[in-house]
Amino acid sequence: MKQMMTVDQLIQHMNKKGIKFELCTEEEAKVFLKETMYYFKVAAYRQLYPKILEGNRKGQYQKLDFAYLKELYNIDASIRNMIRDMCLDIETQIKVKLINSTTQNENEDGYSLVKNYLTSEDKNFHTLKNIQQHKSGEYCRNLIKKYYPFFPIWVLVELISFGTLLHICQYY
Repeated sequence: MKQMMTVDQLIQHMNKKGIKFELCTEEEAKVFLKETMYYFKVAAYRQLYPKILEGNRKGQYQKLDFAYLKELYNIDASIRNMIRDMCLDIETQIKVKLINSTTQNENEDGYSLVKNYLTSEDKNFHTLKNIQQHKSGEYCRNLIKKYYPFFPIWVLVELISFGTLLHICQYY
């Protein structure tokens, strides 16, 4: 079992692994590990760097400075944020298309789709059970209180998961 380490001990551990603190000082690394990102996540990036195969430094990393690990974290965080933003935009567009499609459908009142979905596709009412779990949330509370269990589609899309949204779209 691995022993839990303080930030100072982690710096010592990285020194033993051959990670340098030339472009990023040990003090800067400590601040980063205390305020920005935890060691286990940052340490995962070191696997991208080769190790020394022979000699008294065998097993240590070659030419790896902590600054490189910080930069990889920053790149990774930027990509994750970009993907998250894209996913949110996609989710919003799916909701817009679903709501527009139902409002333009003469046979739909916005409520029947939800009722039919819940009774034919969601027989165990997982959707309603999941919504009930969020009834204390600041954003959801009033919507749930006002409409439960007879939600129109334009309210339901604000209360469900992305997976449920896709399932309703597929059903519709």
